[in-house]
Order: sequence, then structure tokens, then C-alpha cells
Amino acid sequence: MSPRRWEDRAACREIGTEVFHPTGRGADFEADIAAAKAVCHGLCPVRRQCLALALELEGTADRYSRDGIWGGLTGPERAALRPAA
Repeated sequence: MSPRRWEDRAACREIGTEVFHPTGRGADFEADIAAAKAVCHGLCPVRRQCLALALELEGTADRYSRDGIWGGLTGPERAALRPAA
């Protein structure tokens, strides 16, 4: 997949993508999710493009793309945006 121009402006480029793929449990996990979402909602000028890409990738085999926080939403939150089949 070729790089997109909007990705150069993404807030996560300066932070690192591991922040957007929390792996813990309990309160720490929830805090990590909240921290990632805060970056998306508060600082990222390309949140909509990121969310659109995540929704596009949902049906692919790329687990990394499906499981992280993209465009300020978790996988289950993005799934709720899709119409029922």
C-alpha cells in the first residue's frame, strides 16, 4: 500500500503507532485507550482520513489495521458504524 499524503500530517507520526495498539488489561488498558483517543480527537488534523482508511481496511486480512485505534475509535466502535449485513 503506497503512502498517502495526509499521513504525513497525522499526529501519530510523531508519537509512534504502538500507542494506538494497547495490549494491557483493566484500568491500565482503559487508560491507554483514552490516551490514544485523546491524541486523535485533540491533536490530529487528519482524523477523518484515518477513520475512512480504517473502515476500508476492516474487511482485509491485515489484523494490525483492524485492531488498533484509528481515527479516534476502537475496532468495536468502528464496527458499530457499519450497517448490519
